[in-house]
Amino acid sequence: METCTALLLLTAITAYLLWFTFISRSLRGPRVWPLLGSLPGLIENCERMHDWICDNLRACGGTYQTCICAIPFLAKKQGLVTVTCDPRNLEHILKTRFDNYPKGPTWQAVFHDLLGDGIFNSDGNTWLFQRKTAALEFTTRTLRQAMARWVSRAIKDRLCTILKKAEVQGEPVDLQDVMLRLTFDNICGLAFGRDPQTCATGLPENGFAAAFDKATEATLQRFILPEVLWKVKKWLGLGMEVGLTRSLGFVDEHLSSVIEKRKVELMSQQKDGSLLHDDLLTRFMRKKESYSDKFLQHVALNFILAGRDTSSVALSWFFWLVIQNPRVEEKILHEICTVLKETRGADMEKWTDEPLGFEEVDRLVYLKAALSETLRLDLKGVFANIENEKVGEIQGKVSNDLKCNGS
Repeated sequence: METCTALLLLTAITAYLLWFTFISRSLRGPRVWPLLGSLPGLIENCERMHDWICDNLRACGGTYQTCICAIPFLAKKQGLVTVTCDPRNLEHILKTRFDNYPKGPTWQAVFHDLLGDGIFNSDGNTWLFQRKTAALEFTTRTLRQAMARWVSRAIKDRLCTILKKAEVQGEPVDLQDVMLRLTFDNICGLAFGRDPQTCATGLPENGFAAAFDKATEATLQRFILPEVLWKVKKWLGLGMEVGLTRSLGFVDEHLSSVIEKRKVELMSQQKDGSLLHDDLLTRFMRKKESYSDKFLQHVALNFILAGRDTSSVALSWFFWLVIQNPRVEEKILHEICTVLKETRGADMEKWTDEPLGFEEVDRLVYLKAALSETLRLDLKGVFANIENEKVGEIQGKVSNDLKCNGS
């Protein structure tokens, strides 16, 4: 009996080692260990996760596949992870064959508590419906209205005030934090017509913003752990899963209050014929279909996630690159001054009375190209499709300007 057990154990170990040798040959990137996969390296570098991933990408030429759970049957289902920063791969996945890359059950399980069946966590008809409804929100007309109602006001009354105060007092500014607050205020306005005022003078703390940040961070931690592990942590109430539950409770309470008030407002609008709101949440609530409050919450949360971090990180990288490249900065300023002189006259004091209008921004071709080049150099969840040939042509010139400055 003991001989049979030892023989079975030896056979199992031999079979596993053969399987592990076979699968590890096709993997690149961080070292993969038996059973644990690449988890040891991931845990060791948890404090510098992005730098670690970038190091692996550089070593592998921009694309690698690893395994975070080197166990037969589980590995193919949820352990294999492909990481890429190659623009050709991104275009293929996000545009050319987008329909061939659904989120799938593993992705949806990770993000379901936070995003539900929202556009970031759905496939097929559910995704298509939300995409079409959102497209109605982000038309030229609605973007002009949004600039007048949210963006221009936030820039003039908040961002400029913060930067002016820092200049007068000679204090440093955490630009990424300010950009996060600015874009959060704007996207909340677009998503459900509320201004959380996180970018107000003094940079006040906001309970909803803080809870949303904690929930996002805890959800992303799930994504880098095997499904079995984070589900056990959730069941036992360990680690960041505790904070996730609390944060989601706060977010749920806040958005439930917003939706209830909006229902009352929409009822009063139907009686007197007025139109107070034209945000994304209201568009969904005006549809003939009856949606649950939970679905409406997830719609709003998905678009906050889509519009906040992506825009703020891109802007932070843009300003960092401009600071590093004075030649580009000089050309951007020259273009802005040229446009303002034509639209507002020669009196420079009038140039800063109001933020740039939609038509003025539309004429800043070099600035658009510089932003596009920022996205190309530091792609952070943003995929830019440049339709304007002139912008594409000038983007090449911006690239040359950056090279001339040693970037």
